[in-house]
Amino acid sequence: LSVSEKNGEIIPPAVAIFSPSKQEIQQKNKATLVCLASGFYPDHLSLVWKVNGVNRKEGVGTDEFSTWNGSTYSLTSRLRISAEEWFNPMNRFECVADVFKNEAQKPIHKFIYGDAGCYLTEGMCVFSQANTCMYFNSSFTNDKYKMCEISTTRITRTSSSK
Repeated sequence: LSVSEKNGEIIPPAVAIFSPSKQEIQQKNKATLVCLASGFYPDHLSLVWKVNGVNRKEGVGTDEFSTWNGSTYSLTSRLRISAEEWFNPMNRFECVADVFKNEAQKPIHKFIYGDAGCYLTEGMCVFSQANTCMYFNSSFTNDKYKMCEISTTRITRTSSSK
């Protein structure tokens, strides 16, 4: 069975990434990013996740088949990561939509960065950079002002080389 193309017309997808739900993060300590490619034709499309420019296969679930919407197709892929990985604003999450068998159509890249907001699990490292880790210290949060208390702990090496 083959899909006949509409007079050879190729319609590129619109690509969007949706942030994880706060409920999932709070209840499961996980974050699921969703990539939706929609409005494309024909259904020769792949979706690939990259984290900080590196292909990611772990935690990825992509629909086996594109969904036909009457005149075009849509395809969804999910990337499940730890809440710690999501709450690092240095992390770049990218979804790449690539149209098969079409050298003229360049891949479409969409990306979002990790959330710099507060992580609501006490004692968890929420942001780590340059050997400094910020910990969520208390259950105090103020949703109106999006504030939380954090402490910074410097990680130092005990051994030194000369």
